[in-house]
Amino acid sequence: MMMGWRSGGTRWGYPWQVLALLAGFWPVPASADADCVAVPGILGQVESFLTHSATAQAAGSGAMPIREVLFGVTDIDAEDNGKLDARQEVQMTRRTANGGDYSNQGPKKVTIEGIFAGRETLFRLPKRIAGSYRLDDTGATLTYDPDFAVDVGERIIGIPLFMSVHRMTVSREKLAFYFAGNDGTDPDRCYLVQ
Repeated sequence: MMMGWRSGGTRWGYPWQVLALLAGFWPVPASADADCVAVPGILGQVESFLTHSATAQAAGSGAMPIREVLFGVTDIDAEDNGKLDARQEVQMTRRTANGGDYSNQGPKKVTIEGIFAGRETLFRLPKRIAGSYRLDDTGATLTYDPDFAVDVGERIIGIPLFMSVHRMTVSREKLAFYFAGNDGTDPDRCYLVQ
């Protein structure tokens, strides 16, 4: 458990100290590859996801384990692995020549904890996850239905804080996350696939 600051007789010190900690979590758009964090060892997982997606699209539908979309997440404990095992496979259904819908169902809303890009990261999965996908020559874009979106988060001074994912782009070079409210071209989080 993290201890709070003691300043001026208050447990947490001045409000600006808490705000400075929170600033590390709130999205600041990544404007260039220089702002992207390298994630070694996930290229194979990304390629597997893109291959499964293309195969499902060509066939008109398909499925893949939920772990196929948790690129590079490690150190998931036995309890959280059990939560993932209780979920159905991710279902993909073609709707257009280059896209369609995806969904995943579980018995209940769960939070999964693991390490991603060297940081402890939380993934809050609703009972039902749903959205649409688009495939092109560079990779895939996944856009979440706002009512069935995944939230990602971190613990800041021991408190879990989450942001809802609006869309995600996946290529053999880069993963980019756009949080709710970001309809622009600059991602909120950017990772280089290695």
